[in-house]
Amino acid sequence: MTPLYSATSEKDAVRDAASPGITLLEAIRLADLGAAVALLASPRAYTVARLAGGRLTVPRTDAFADGSGVADTTTERELTLPTAGSAAVFEARIFNRDAELRWLHTGRGLGTAVILSESPDPCARLAGPLDPLTATGTIENRYLLWGRPLGPHDEAAPTGPVWVRLAEARIGLLDVPLPRAPRRDECVFLRTVEYVTTEPVHGNSFVAEERLVGLHLDEPRLSAATGVGSRQKHPAEAAR
Repeated sequence: MTPLYSATSEKDAVRDAASPGITLLEAIRLADLGAAVALLASPRAYTVARLAGGRLTVPRTDAFADGSGVADTTTERELTLPTAGSAAVFEARIFNRDAELRWLHTGRGLGTAVILSESPDPCARLAGPLDPLTATGTIENRYLLWGRPLGPHDEAAPTGPVWVRLAEARIGLLDVPLPRAPRRDECVFLRTVEYVTTEPVHGNSFVAEERLVGLHLDEPRLSAATGVGSRQKHPAEAAR
């Protein structure tokens, strides 16, 4: 049995009866996840950002000016988060191996946040504990992101945390934060954990929840069942 704990921000901030909720920045501050990856959806763009020290960052426009496809974190800029307009985020999923923060805009730049974790400690940071989910089993899953890393694939690559540029004709360019530069033939995967539980009446098992865990590099593997590679997904699709 694996417990999955969760908590909501609905009791953290109610400014008035017509405007309950917290901003995304307030949710990030309350969750205090530390280093994490952020998937941010707005009407204008789907952005992958890096969270560190309570700040969301993305590469500067000149980060990949040398054409290498890999940039270190000194090329970052802080991401601004407008609360209105086409650039305003309406949904965010911010995650690391320990916990996932979800935030959904409800109106006037405010929204509701939820934290999920296998430990109760991260969930205690929000004021509204929810009933834990007791999973009968877990399934480690991963989604292959669209786009091939542009490189470099040798000793010239920066060490430590980096930004990697993915390229795919159908989606253009996508910049993602990774713990290291890619090696030749490696792709980027979104790792998740699925929580399986049992329906009480008929005893059927089903996936009740899926938690995002991280981005990692690996070579695509052929499926033993179909003989084909992993299905590719853009992170906007994989995060749903």
